[in-house]
Amino acid sequence: MARNPTDRPEWFAQVQEDVIEPEMPILDPHFHFFTGRGHEFLAQNFLDYVDQGHKIVGAIHVEANADFFAGGGACGEMRFAINQGAIMRKLQQGRETICDPTAGVVGYTDLRGGEVEAELEVLQEAAENRLCAIRNSAAWDEDEKVPNGHTKPPQGLLIDPDFQKGIRQLAQKNLCFDSFCYFTQIPELIALAQAVPEAKIVCEHLGGIVGVGRYKDQQKAYFDQWRANISELATCENVVIKLGAVAMSLSGFGWHKRGKPLGSNEYADFYSPWFLHAIEAFGPERCMFESNFPVDGVSISYGVLWNAFKRIAGSFSVDEKAFLFHKTAATTYRLDI
Repeated sequence: MARNPTDRPEWFAQVQEDVIEPEMPILDPHFHFFTGRGHEFLAQNFLDYVDQGHKIVGAIHVEANADFFAGGGACGEMRFAINQGAIMRKLQQGRETICDPTAGVVGYTDLRGGEVEAELEVLQEAAENRLCAIRNSAAWDEDEKVPNGHTKPPQGLLIDPDFQKGIRQLAQKNLCFDSFCYFTQIPELIALAQAVPEAKIVCEHLGGIVGVGRYKDQQKAYFDQWRANISELATCENVVIKLGAVAMSLSGFGWHKRGKPLGSNEYADFYSPWFLHAIEAFGPERCMFESNFPVDGVSISYGVLWNAFKRIAGSFSVDEKAFLFHKTAATTYRLDI
């Protein structure tokens, strides 16, 4: 569940950094506006982070809390996100550079259903034609201590024939499929990509690193399995990957429990082997850095996180950085930004 990072301002204030490459445009392809059940991340909250010095020209709200909206469901979340986007744009009136937080939105519908096309039209209307993808979380594990996806996916969702039929309907609408699965499920994501080669598939969260339940303290032990799965997934040319979401509590590294938040050097030094392998496997033109805020905000501030990404990408060319921080996301989701 999301937690607003503003809950611990003194804790985050311990790490202050100058912004690296402040003029480089960034399109953040993964964050969540939240509301309900005591969890809120609204327009002013996000603007406070965007104002930390990086040139965030746009962002993509990704579904995560449709179940909070009684009677509104997925469409209710879309309308909420669009409204928060409008508020945030209004708050920036008069500025030279404006971040559009709903340059695109990723919604939810059960792709196994028989009325996918009609549901997509309703979602697109609720999103005011900003719908660019659908996410059905497939995250599932046999260990009850490992949380399954928030939409309660069954085992084997990605290889379900009815689900794959829904993916084909997404492709016909020029909408992407955002996939959150655990690294152990990447073979199923490969099977999906091969079964529906016309679909544009986005593998979220660096392939689903998890460090709770039976995976607790096992990240180094399973690195080779993750590495091999990522390399094989990269052979599917219709798949791109989001790089991030490894500071959230689900990843199991425990940064949020320390006396001091992560700094960009520490983050980059620790995670570079994971990030650089993914970039090597996919190529910068099929990779995009993601904030996953506010979820990753339990361990690191927004500005420091983007500094960390820039450190990880430090050896890449100007053109390669353009893909990693902006162009891949804009191209994948068909956004003119």
